[in-house]
Amino acid sequence: MNLKNLLIFLVSLAPFVACGPLSPSEKYSPEEEQCLAHDYLQQANKINDGGKQYLEQLDRAKYHFANIVVRNDANDTLRVDALYTLRWIEAYVHHDYEQALQYLNQYLTIVGPEHESYPTCLAYKADDLWHFGAQDSALYYAHKALNTPHKADDGVDYICHFVLWNIYENLEKTDSANLHKAQHMKVRDSREFVPKTLEELKSELKSNVIAPQQERRSLLTWTLPLILLVCIIGVGIYFKKKSIKQQENKSEDLFTQDQSVEKNVVTVETLTQTLLAGSEVFKSTPVHEQLVAMKLCERDLPKLTSEQTREIEQTLLRAFHGTCSSLIKNYDLNDQDFVCILCTYLGCSNTIIAHIGHTTTATIRKRKERIRKKISADLYIVILNDKT
Repeated sequence: MNLKNLLIFLVSLAPFVACGPLSPSEKYSPEEEQCLAHDYLQQANKINDGGKQYLEQLDRAKYHFANIVVRNDANDTLRVDALYTLRWIEAYVHHDYEQALQYLNQYLTIVGPEHESYPTCLAYKADDLWHFGAQDSALYYAHKALNTPHKADDGVDYICHFVLWNIYENLEKTDSANLHKAQHMKVRDSREFVPKTLEELKSELKSNVIAPQQERRSLLTWTLPLILLVCIIGVGIYFKKKSIKQQENKSEDLFTQDQSVEKNVVTVETLTQTLLAGSEVFKSTPVHEQLVAMKLCERDLPKLTSEQTREIEQTLLRAFHGTCSSLIKNYDLNDQDFVCILCTYLGCSNTIIAHIGHTTTATIRKRKERIRKKISADLYIVILNDKT
């Protein structure tokens, strides 16, 4: 066989070698796999008798949702839908609250505190922790969910007061138990709280997140030419305005510089001074001694109740909030971000910050990464407070 024929043979063989046998996950796109998983869920919901066939349909749905979570070509929208559904199956079908918490924690990590579902998921986390037997953590997240702004009709009050009622009753704190029982009954009596059925929820997700396969194909027949036409017009407009925009850039840059001086009032000097002033206020509080003790015995941290961690967080916010209000306003930082910043400035490790927030060090690292992206590198160096 000469060199030319060998090259032709290798080129013709390459596609078959590259493709290889398709695995079940490669047969479908992530969107198609999501539709298939929802179909199995709907079939299970129609049976809904707890029998063998019902569980088989759920297992098939779990298989495809798990594939979506681990696939590199799936986006975060598909992943959060899959994680939310996997959490639902583990919590309410298999009653495996430990595994349900794993899925819910990943969901919360992806969506973040800014997402509208965040307070509701905190309530679900409190409910899962209560069923799992972690009462202190359940108390913390139930109170946290209630203190987070949320809609009146999303079930947060209904779930959290029910969890707190049962926990305080188990702790023999009658007054607190009766208080949350009354709040729970008030919510239940004032409005009819009817959670969506699995079929309703999944149908809504299926129609809102991913359009059905046939609908996507029919849309392609007329949307592609329209998109192409819009792109051509857009390119023409772009080049037409480019020359005008270049002329305006000089004056616009000068205006932007003036505006940035007025808006970006947080400089390295002002942040250093305000953090130093806040730390002096914080050092005069009893909580400061508690934080120092935690840094000295980091390997054997004391078990903190939800009341103790709330006291630490609130004391930090009160000591620093007034002096650092411009930092919060200009960079859109929430209380969790701010507590993380202050603990970092005071020399607390990720382990201590995670211990205070009843979370993991991995979550703290991701939170710091988000903070680093929000503020400038110079300001972040001030927060690190590296005096070496």
